[in-house]
Amino acid sequence: METILRIQIPNDELHRRLGGGIPPGSIILIEGDRGTGKSILSQRLLYGFLRNDHSVSYISSQYTTPEFINQMESLGYSIIKDLIRRKLLFISLYPLLVGVSEKEKFLPRFLGESRIWEKDVVIIDAISSILPEKISENEIKLLVTHLKKLSSLGKVIMITVNPEDIDKSVLRILEEISSMLIRLSVKTFGGDLKNSATIVKYNNAAGVFQKIIPFRVEPKVGFIVEIAAVV
Repeated sequence: METILRIQIPNDELHRRLGGGIPPGSIILIEGDRGTGKSILSQRLLYGFLRNDHSVSYISSQYTTPEFINQMESLGYSIIKDLIRRKLLFISLYPLLVGVSEKEKFLPRFLGESRIWEKDVVIIDAISSILPEKISENEIKLLVTHLKKLSSLGKVIMITVNPEDIDKSVLRILEEISSMLIRLSVKTFGGDLKNSATIVKYNNAAGVFQKIIPFRVEPKVGFIVEIAAVV
């Protein structure tokens, strides 16, 4: 098993701010309201994993495949070759939901899709899209057991969530089982609105990491870590 999954790309210090990479077996929970940058951070990490030769499954509740390719291209993160080589498996949730009469039946089917979980990294953006509105204790147990099993195999699982879109008790459980918890926010700094990522928890970090990471996004440049701190 690898000692770390690297996410380094040129002209970007995110890997260093996160301690040099992501430990295998990590369950990463990224929390934030709409517009705080959950998908952008996920897409940056996706690109970093791919460029360092890690295979990834990316599950999106927001984009179709053409839309996702265009989104990544707009950031300067081309993924077409990775899709062709099957290094990246991109799944839009909409086709999977076709033929499922009730959303309550979707979670077991999703967890049973073995091709999703074969990759080194699995990114679910966002978890609320695969959960039933009224999730049972058995379904929570099914999800937690599945995630912990994958973690024990050295897989990295990354989940995004808007706290407003999920039951508080389920969110608390996801926070408890996560080895890395990142909360995103938008704050006023120097008269401008700035995005920031606060690392609330980071178990087994490979190196020294930065507790608060301010960032911005630029077309064709992508995710940019700011030098100044946001307080």
